[in-house]
Amino acid sequence: RECMGARAEVNTESSHRAAHSLITVSPKHSAMVRTTAVLIIAALATPSAAFSFSTHAFSRFLTPSPSSTHATLTPGVGLRVGGMAPGRSLPASSRAPRAACTKVKMVGMTPEEAMSTAIPDVGVRADELIPWLWNVAQYRTDYPECSLKFFAQDAVYEDLIYKEPFIGKPAVEAFLRKCKDLAPPDFVFVLDKYSDGAKACGFTWHIELQTRPEAGKFANGASFYELDDDGKICYVRDVVEPSLKTGDLALRVANVAAKFLN
Repeated sequence: RECMGARAEVNTESSHRAAHSLITVSPKHSAMVRTTAVLIIAALATPSAAFSFSTHAFSRFLTPSPSSTHATLTPGVGLRVGGMAPGRSLPASSRAPRAACTKVKMVGMTPEEAMSTAIPDVGVRADELIPWLWNVAQYRTDYPECSLKFFAQDAVYEDLIYKEPFIGKPAVEAFLRKCKDLAPPDFVFVLDKYSDGAKACGFTWHIELQTRPEAGKFANGASFYELDDDGKICYVRDVVEPSLKTGDLALRVANVAAKFLN
């Protein structure tokens, strides 16, 4: 027993020395520790792009959910459902068709319906432009050309699964074309809710498969659009939910990592 007690004391003392060596950071390694802490915080604060389906940016121009309804609001800050403009509704041809039991269930509209829906003029309110961009434009056969006239020459498009923003209309056009080419043919965006606003509009959306709605949602996201004095889109930010759900673990790890930044 005396031998065992002695060994326990030795092991305890060794453990204390080991713990002390882990806590104590020499000046030689301080730069490495700070860099590691920054990387941990950045990784926790950024959506998991490695696991995200990068084609979520395909158009940003969505279709309303078949079950969506329109809530008319008076001017001012508010929230609308189903992607309709304030105080009015889009033409019947632009609404998502209700599938009959003898037809294939689909999300959104056909190309023919989209092409027959009038294109709004530049200068309309943001909360009128957004429903058309997201409910109609992605189904048109001339997308993204039909949407380009609404972007300013100096537009900035931030999709946060990319490291750098797309600056300037040519860069935005190339981005939209690339996303359309990469996306599956029935990959669509469904506008959930959006705020009212003449010069800016924020809204939420999700992703579905147009011809296979029974597959359910693939991701949720949120976007913000701002118009310039000419009524053209000058700023966009898109955020998609991270595929890796870390919960409060992210805050706990970030709290520990932040202490090394002091």
